[in-house]
Amino acid sequence: MTTINVGFIGLGLMGHAMADNIQNKGFRLGVLAHRNRQPVDDLVAKGAREFSNATELTRAVDVLMLCLPGTPEVSQALAGDTGLLAGLRPGQIVIDCSTGDPNRTAEIAALVVAHGGYYLDAPVNRTPKDAQAGRLNVLVGGDADVLEKVRPILACFSETIHHLGPLGSGHKAKVIHNFISQGNATILAEAFCTAAKNGIDLAAFAEICSMSGGNSRTFERIIPYVLRGDDSGQQFALSNCEKDMRYYTELTKSTQTTGIVSDAVYQTFMLAKALGHGDKYVPRLFDVLGEINGVSVRAKPAESNA
Repeated sequence: MTTINVGFIGLGLMGHAMADNIQNKGFRLGVLAHRNRQPVDDLVAKGAREFSNATELTRAVDVLMLCLPGTPEVSQALAGDTGLLAGLRPGQIVIDCSTGDPNRTAEIAALVVAHGGYYLDAPVNRTPKDAQAGRLNVLVGGDADVLEKVRPILACFSETIHHLGPLGSGHKAKVIHNFISQGNATILAEAFCTAAKNGIDLAAFAEICSMSGGNSRTFERIIPYVLRGDDSGQQFALSNCEKDMRYYTELTKSTQTTGIVSDAVYQTFMLAKALGHGDKYVPRLFDVLGEINGVSVRAKPAESNA
């Protein structure tokens, strides 16, 4: 077991899998208490130490990792008398694996630096299943020398680690990538809704797409919902997609690049939330488009054998 102590805040589906791999690879792990006891209890049973607040956790570890829904949650974890910053020691490294708002990355980093720490924005690509298998892609922004110090920790749960450039590059690359992925999901949902509305055999249409330009990693992850009602391929909430697309559209505005398509994609996820689907996984976007257009975007039982 390594003598490096790693603290982890944010034990959702992705964070729990990442923390589990860190612990399994021999790092000493400290975790923050949470109302969702299952991931905390699982890691504690394997030897992790639980702390009641972020200050106590920070004082007990060498490296802090955050895997939270977005920048507001990161800000909350940092702030206050029991926050991360209250316990930060000079030289400690904070690795933010959250999908953060690129327009606020410098602000978050400055808070850490002001307390003598180092900050890396290091969001991840792929799914919780990939996290459990240790096959995530890590997108890092920040000082290359700091990255090298923590590379062995990141390697615990990743297949590849990419240094994208200076501070903020990781968050920027992440939301740009998510625009591609979530935009693809929106196009697929709209297209299959139109196919259903026109009476096209959805299983046959899916087979055609799988053999041609309609195929993609996103297609492979979400189309099983149309065919078999299986939404496990993309375990990411539609409300998180709305947040990511908001971050991306704001990035286009701050860099004065066109965001014509992204505005439409953002509004689609915003509508999904407004209709009460925010806590559902991405494949359920087919239901959202179906609800709007008065059609079921699901293959009929006979079609699913095609």
